[in-house]
This record gives sequence, C-alpha cells and structure tokens, in this order.
Amino acid sequence: MLALLFICLLLPLATAVLLMLFRNSLNTANARWVAVTGASVTLLLATLLVSRYYMAGIKYGEWGVKIQALSSSVSRDYPSSVIIPKVEYRLPWLQNGSINLEMYFGLDGISSAMIALTALLTVSSILISWEAIKDRAAEFYAALLILQTGLIGVFCSFDLLLFYVFFEMTLIPLFFLIAIWGGPDRKWAAVKFFLYTLAGSLVTLSGLIYLVLYVSKAGLQNPTSLPALSSWLADNPLPLQLQSTLFLAISAGFLIKVPVFPFHTWLPLAHVEAPTAGSIVLAGVLLKLGTYGFLRICLPLLPDASRDVGLPLIGLLSVIGIIYGSLCALAQRDIKKLVAYSSVAHLGFCMLGLFALNTEGITGSVLQMINHGLSTGALFIIVGMIYERYHTRMMDDLGGLATKLPVIGISMVFISMSSIGLPGLNGFVGEFLSLAGMFKANPVYAALGTTGVILGAWYLLTAVQRVFFGSLREPHHHGDEEITDMNAREFLALAPLAALCLWIGVKPAMLIELIEPDVKAVAKILRADVNETPVVNQASVE
Repeated sequence: MLALLFICLLLPLATAVLLMLFRNSLNTANARWVAVTGASVTLLLATLLVSRYYMAGIKYGEWGVKIQALSSSVSRDYPSSVIIPKVEYRLPWLQNGSINLEMYFGLDGISSAMIALTALLTVSSILISWEAIKDRAAEFYAALLILQTGLIGVFCSFDLLLFYVFFEMTLIPLFFLIAIWGGPDRKWAAVKFFLYTLAGSLVTLSGLIYLVLYVSKAGLQNPTSLPALSSWLADNPLPLQLQSTLFLAISAGFLIKVPVFPFHTWLPLAHVEAPTAGSIVLAGVLLKLGTYGFLRICLPLLPDASRDVGLPLIGLLSVIGIIYGSLCALAQRDIKKLVAYSSVAHLGFCMLGLFALNTEGITGSVLQMINHGLSTGALFIIVGMIYERYHTRMMDDLGGLATKLPVIGISMVFISMSSIGLPGLNGFVGEFLSLAGMFKANPVYAALGTTGVILGAWYLLTAVQRVFFGSLREPHHHGDEEITDMNAREFLALAPLAALCLWIGVKPAMLIELIEPDVKAVAKILRADVNETPVVNQASVE
C-alpha cells in the first residue's frame, strides 16, 4: 500500500515534468493524451489504494495489529485518542540538538478518501478542458498535474513542516492557471487569490513555528510529528490563553482557504475568472485544505481552544457564511458566480459540523467535504459545457435549453438535487449529520444553519428553471455552428461524479466506516462522548 501511495503522489509530478520537457515538440493533441494518461493511471491506483485500505481495515480488521506494530516502534505507546496513520513512511532528515525532523508520510481513512477525490476530479478537469485549451496546452496540463501533486501531498503528510510545504505548493500552479488561461479579469483574480491565501498562510506558519519551538523546549524530540505532538499535548496540555492565541494564529490560513465569512471575497472572482478545470479543482479539493487543516491540526492539538474559542466564533461565522452565501447566490445572474457563492454556503456546513466537536458533526463535515467536491465539481463541468456552446454564462441570455440539450438538462437537474441535499443523494447525508452534530452542541446555530438548506433549494432551482425550462432562448452563436448535446468525452467527465453522488446517497455506510475510526480519534481528543451508538451500525452495512 505504501508503494501505491508514493506512486499516486509522484506520478502526476513525473507526468508534469515530461510535459514541460517536451512542451515544444508536443502538439496540443499529444499533450492532452499524455496528461489524461498520467491522470487516469493515478486515478486507477488511487481507487486500488482506497479499496485495499478498506478491505484491510474494515473487512479483515488488520489495523488493530498494524497500530500495535507502529506504536512499538516509538518511545512510548500512543493512546487510542491519537491520530496514527495506518500506513506510514518516516525518514529522518535533520537532527539538530534536541530537535529531530523527519519526512512523515501516512495514510488513514480520511486522507485516502480525499486522495481518491483529488485523482477523480483531475481526470474530469482534463477531459472537460479537451477542446477549451488550445494555447500552451502542455504548460496548462503540467500546472494542473503539479497542483494535483501538492493536494495529494497535503493529504498524506503527518508532519507539520511537510504539511505546510505542500499546503503552500498548491498556490503556485493555481495562480498560473488563473493568470494565464483565465477570463478577462484573470490577472487581478490571480493576484487577489495569491495575496489573500499567502497572507493567511504566513500567519499560520508563525503559529506553527511557535508551537514547535515551545514543545521542543519542553522536551519533545520530534516536535513536528502530528502523532507525537497530539500524544505529548494530551499529557501536557497548553494553558488555555496560549492555546487560544495559537488557535487564532494557525486558523488564519485555514479560514481564508475555506473560505469562511468574511474572508471569502477572493473566491467568487477566482471562480469566475478561472478556466473550468481550475474552478473544478478549486471548489472540489483546494477549498477542503482549510477544513482538512482544522481537522488535522487545530482540533487535535488545541482541543480546549477549539471548544472555548472555535465553537462560538467559527460556528457563528459559519452560520453567517451559510446565509450570506446563499443570499448572494440568489442574487446572481451569472450562473458560474452563483455556483461560486454556493460554495461559500456549502463550506459553511462543513465548518458547522466540524466545530460541533462530536462524532456526528465531524463525520458529517468530512462527508460534506467529499460531497461538495463531487456535486460542485459536477456543476462547474455543466456550466463549462454551456459556456463552450454559447460563450455566455448569463442566465438572462438563456432559456428552455432542456429541449435542445436534454442530456445536459437532465444532468443539471440531478446534480442540483444532489447539491440541495435531496434524500437519497449524497448531499443529504453530510448536511444531516453536520446539523445533527451541531444541534447537540448549539441548537441555535443549527437552527439558523438549517435555513441554508431552504435557500439552497431556492437559488439552484431558480437557476435550473431559468436556464433549462420555459421557451427556448439562445444567444446568437457564430456562423452556422451547430449546438449539440453532451458528447462522449463530456459524459466520461461527468458520469463518475453523478454515479458517486447516487451511491453515497443510497449507501453511505461504506464511506462512513472508512473514516469513522479517525473521526472518533479526534472526538476522543475533544473529550466528546464517543461511547454512543455508531453513526452506522453493522446491520445497516450488511
């Protein structure tokens, strides 16, 4: 499994290097095929990785033995509440006095699911860009694959330094994707995205550096290791005031990356100006680096501050983001900007569940991270299909398209229902558990957040009605260009996302079981009650 993990990490980077080395000799068609081949192989390996992980941990129960083996290789046994990767690779690279730094790669249920999501959305992004990108295609696909490498690197890093390196690595390729291949206002969108996220990341870095220096002076030998840190801090909790200060500092980069209101202003512009592939990866995976950072770092390392500061403050900002993002989406006439503001609202549900600080809420948050990646990524694919045909995204210019583009129309209705949270589709499971968890922690926040479900149905169904129903209304298109329905390439980009939306909605047990042990480990650190009925019992799995 470790070999599969490293191949998934390095294969996209190797493919990107190949594209850059031969960019002058590769034509557009060849660059496409090289990129889609590398991304498809990565997707197959990521699928195999998740499958083997699930079979080993759930069906055969090998992880208990594996954890004992890992624990015996360190100076002391980790308690059950510490997050330990089930598959790990550790390579010491710097020893300076009392500080030992190492490259610590690992895999658990949450990271394996996010790696698979990244691989899937990268393939869809390449397929949907097949005809749209004609200028400097090799460089475009290389940037997309480097971005994939950075994302996978974040999800398999169990070392603070390594996590931060990959976290920052994702800024550069997306900056170029927006600045070179984006819309008319692409340069300002790219600069605004870069400045916002870099500023927040530097504040996060200062908090991480202080934390590492503090625990190393107190005697921890490997202060950047997440399992070692969480174990040491469980026995030696920081004073609440220091925890609160570090929580606010470390949270800065994650709050902007999510983004949480009022740090969201860079997102709509970046989405609108980015090429379709950039929007898919940005909404589907990159925004999840913020929620993932909270889950991996803030909650397990600073549990008291997460409860005393995070729950009231970030819970409130999440509720505001849900309502504000929904109302802004309702006011849009550009369908791509509507979907962009919907991301602000849907990520609010992720944060709301996360800071419920209990098993149900955190489970719902992780599910919503995956569900939002699938449904919103699919929405951006459909918007890209419409723009490629009519060269407009304005809803006032479109109408009745279901009569001319029935397959695209059916797909839009299905994905919109998924995004709304219709029971039987994936969005319902994540939103329900997130709100259920928050109802236990703060019923007022949960009740206010529930209004986002109603508003979400309002703006998405309004968009579907305006664009796809009523009398046919098309903008003038060039010459005798024939407008056709979804082709085979576009179907391949969209169909796996739609299938997963249905599968998770009908049978969420497998995905929940994949992530549940790691969610419970976080909940134990937060002193939540995990001795309750499991989120998914064995009967439902069978």
